[in-house]
Amino acid sequence: MKKTISIILMILLMVCTAKVHAASDSFHTTLTINNSQAKRGDTITVTIGLKDIAIESGEKGIGAYTAEVRFDSSVLEYVSVNGTDKWEAPLYQDGFITSNTKDAKVVTTTQSIATITFKVKEKAKLGETSIALRNFSGSTAGPDILASSNGSTKLTIIDHNSSNSNSNSNNMNSINGKKDNLANQKVQENLTAKSDLSTLPKTGEKQNPIVMILYILIGLSIIGVIGVVYLLKKR
Repeated sequence: MKKTISIILMILLMVCTAKVHAASDSFHTTLTINNSQAKRGDTITVTIGLKDIAIESGEKGIGAYTAEVRFDSSVLEYVSVNGTDKWEAPLYQDGFITSNTKDAKVVTTTQSIATITFKVKEKAKLGETSIALRNFSGSTAGPDILASSNGSTKLTIIDHNSSNSNSNSNNMNSINGKKDNLANQKVQENLTAKSDLSTLPKTGEKQNPIVMILYILIGLSIIGVIGVVYLLKKR
């Protein structure tokens, strides 16, 4: 009997001391990246944010949090973490972070709460990789509330020569385009020259024989007239 009473009292104590929160309490987290592409050796920064904060329990806002940051450790290496104007720099340990507001007051509006810097490893595989938040729990100075959705973002690792290749390709396309324009211009000039030549008077063509005979007869007649006039003057 005593044992049964003890169990009942323990259950009542657990119920009385358990943290509860309103069923409507909710908020969402965001994760944005400063550059969607990076090369081996580059550093990238992701920003953690809160949005859609709708909390009725506790102090009706979020004043602290804990979360897990998941990423591919074969691709990215953790460098540092920083807080924002309202939030302390988080403590980071093996992918887990925790922090609180600087003034110990809760926040109720959309805002960034931390930034994390990663470095792309020299032997990172090329392609797409993900960075995500998991099990984000916000404290309302009362009950702890899990985020309704956890932010995530993607990063594409590209080769060092990608930008050079693109630049060279663009340069070649530009050069080829100029060559094509010059060729088209040359063809147009040739066509214009041919068109101009076709309007010039023709030379070196054979004359009509009848016209030549007429020219000869006219010439002989003129000579004959001159001869007759000369003879008449001598008489």
